[in-house]
Amino acid sequence: MNALAAEWIKLRTLRSTWWALGVGVLVSLALTVLGAATVISRWDPGRTGDQAAMGVVVAVYVGVVLAQLPLGMLGAMTASGEHTSGMIDVTFVAMPSRARVLVAKAVVLGGVAVAGSLLIAVPGYLYGRVVAAEFHPSSLPAGAWTVVAGGTLMIVVATLLGLALGTVLRNGAAATAALVVIVLVAPFAARVLPGGDVVNWVLPGYPALQLIEQVPDVMPTWAAFAVLGAWAVVPLSVAVVAAARS
Repeated sequence: MNALAAEWIKLRTLRSTWWALGVGVLVSLALTVLGAATVISRWDPGRTGDQAAMGVVVAVYVGVVLAQLPLGMLGAMTASGEHTSGMIDVTFVAMPSRARVLVAKAVVLGGVAVAGSLLIAVPGYLYGRVVAAEFHPSSLPAGAWTVVAGGTLMIVVATLLGLALGTVLRNGAAATAALVVIVLVAPFAARVLPGGDVVNWVLPGYPALQLIEQVPDVMPTWAAFAVLGAWAVVPLSVAVVAAARS
């Protein structure tokens, strides 16, 4: 608990935390509102209440995943900034277990990522239901929770991936560049390579988009969650090893 409290104090006292969170939430919320209004205006008049409810959730979580880069950058800056300033040495003196420190950072950042996703999703969902009122959307259908979980997990994964990259590379610019390559550049590059589709499926973007119903299903839902979650667990494990050896 002391480790969690210490990491939360450090995180919330940094201006970069509020800038990254604020920019990510506000931009994503604006795009969510605009996107939801555009999508709903094109719906077939015969859409049922369940279809309308599901459509609102999908439209909202397309906007939510747009916050992955700002929050991923927050994760990268949290780790690399401490190395640059030397604060990490003070932290390790107070708490010698480097694995414990990194896990505490991951828990705090994961909580911030979930909070950020809710700050986008809740207002976006309420707005979407208002815009779709003529379709009389029902309460959330069962399938909507897969979308909610998938979109939220993508935000958490991007944040923790940034943390892992910042810990290993110890440079904010390099960690951010690596994050952009993994999240944005690699999926596009894979499409033009032989066997690129298979490569794309194991990158974090495709399973996330499958879970929020933006691409065809190429794997079971449980496998999509497993691939996406691995992009947080494996890099963090590497970061723990790297931190222990430094």
